[in-house]
Amino acid sequence: QGCTDPQLDISLSSSSIKEGGSTVTLTATIDKPLGANLVVPISTSGTATAGSDYNAITSITISAGNLTGTATVTSVDDSLYDSSIAETIIFTASNVQGTTCPGGTLTQTLALIDNDSAPTAQLSASASSIAEDAGSSLTLTATLNRATYENVTVALCTSGTSTEGSDYATISDITIP
Repeated sequence: QGCTDPQLDISLSSSSIKEGGSTVTLTATIDKPLGANLVVPISTSGTATAGSDYNAITSITISAGNLTGTATVTSVDDSLYDSSIAETIIFTASNVQGTTCPGGTLTQTLALIDNDSAPTAQLSASASSIAEDAGSSLTLTATLNRATYENVTVALCTSGTSTEGSDYATISDITIP
């Protein structure tokens, strides 16, 4: 016999958007109109964060007599390099108030493409030379030109006529949190 109530599905107008004010429409659709408003709760998950990466949406209302309701998802611009791999927003229709049957598509995934380029590192030294066998030292500092979401390790390599380990202490890579 199966379910005879309207079948609910959700869809996106695009599978990806760019960071910085781009929009996409999330649509809830039923195949038969209802006599009362249908509130479709929307939960989100994924690697993107509501509020800082996109505007949060919590539900879509399908008005009485209509077959669709929509919500606009807007990306948020920031100056943080997020990743060379797009962040994701997973929308799921859940706990529907009203009488519906689950459709074939109750989950949609949206890719959020970062508009910030990867950070670059600049090295600086506290001194350009030090005296041999004098117990002197210098400090190497690595600085990023922009913030990022994860630690960055700057690999240090040496060259020249002095030898690491005998003429100077072993130099470790620098990790920027």
